[in-house]
Amino acid sequence: MLFLDKLEAQGWLRLFINTHRWCFVVDLVECFTKCAVTTGVVTSIVNGHDLRFNAKELGDILGVPVYGFDIYVLEDKSVFGIERLL
Repeated sequence: MLFLDKLEAQGWLRLFINTHRWCFVVDLVECFTKCAVTTGVVTSIVNGHDLRFNAKELGDILGVPVYGFDIYVLEDKSVFGIERLL
């Protein structure tokens, strides 16, 4: 429940409990294997389509807040234990 509580506090819970969204594993694997991140912009190719988005655009697409995400991904998290990262 702690994980779900944190998702709810961050405004991300709706993304994880919305059963109307589909996740196509093969496409997701293709996206990640061809993924590159440069100066905060993600680029990839899925089914021959070029993808390009930043954190704000992805948040808009997924309907989740991204305030502070750019700072979070730059922080050194090696000092935290795994329980703190959740």
